[in-house]
Amino acid sequence: MNKTFQRIFAKAKSENKSCFVGFVTGMDPDYESSKQILIELSKYCSVLEIGVSFNTSTSDSSIIMSANDRAIKSGAKTEKIFQLIKDVKREITSDTAFVTMGYLNQIHVYGIDRYIEDCKKSGVDGCIVVDSNNEAPEDDQIFKGLTKNDMAFIKLIAPTNDSNYIKQSLKKCSSWVYIVSYAGVTGSKDVNLNNVKKLSKMIRKQSKIPIGVGFGIKSLDDVKKVSKLADLVVCGSSIVEKIKEGSQNGLSNKNLAQFVGEYVKQIAKGIE
Repeated sequence: MNKTFQRIFAKAKSENKSCFVGFVTGMDPDYESSKQILIELSKYCSVLEIGVSFNTSTSDSSIIMSANDRAIKSGAKTEKIFQLIKDVKREITSDTAFVTMGYLNQIHVYGIDRYIEDCKKSGVDGCIVVDSNNEAPEDDQIFKGLTKNDMAFIKLIAPTNDSNYIKQSLKKCSSWVYIVSYAGVTGSKDVNLNNVKKLSKMIRKQSKIPIGVGFGIKSLDDVKKVSKLADLVVCGSSIVEKIKEGSQNGLSNKNLAQFVGEYVKQIAKGIE
């Protein structure tokens, strides 16, 4: 298990609570505002998941696709996302884990070995590759490269996946596994607790690995309910919506960060 995640899980266990994961699209709405948002959110999030902008993503709703468009318009590129993470980590004191979220095509174009090396240089603790196939040679390359450099490969498990797929995925998960609570794109439905219970049961039969849950978690009540079932609670689309709202109201940099941070501070209380 990645060392940062080891410390995070140990701390959460000692405090008898789950870990809160906040997602933002890197460089949304611009570099400096995104930097300040991540610094602010590190106060309330055990894990920060940073989306690497991609204009043809397959699992994202219009909320995050719009954030991708804003980020790309502001000049977002993979190299700049790594620089953003590096800059944020220089300024925070919390033991927050950093995870990148991207797609295989953009990583392949960037260069798999180069991507992993730059993850290491910028202090990334884990990677989510949304559309990577367990049986693809690129998937094995990513898994081996991340493992060699003490970074987590975080696999997504959806309600449409069977026990055999879960078994394959767990072989490549060293730190935690991510349950998608419903079949569909991010933030488009309410969290499906029945799916979470079913998938958790299937995973628990095969592994003791920590379980994270995302998709449809939008409120304090959602966080409370999911935290009873999971080790990590992932909130993304509603945070991205707050970034959009604040930005449209003319907020930027630290003012925008404080606006978003106040929302995250409130819903993150649900893990306690």
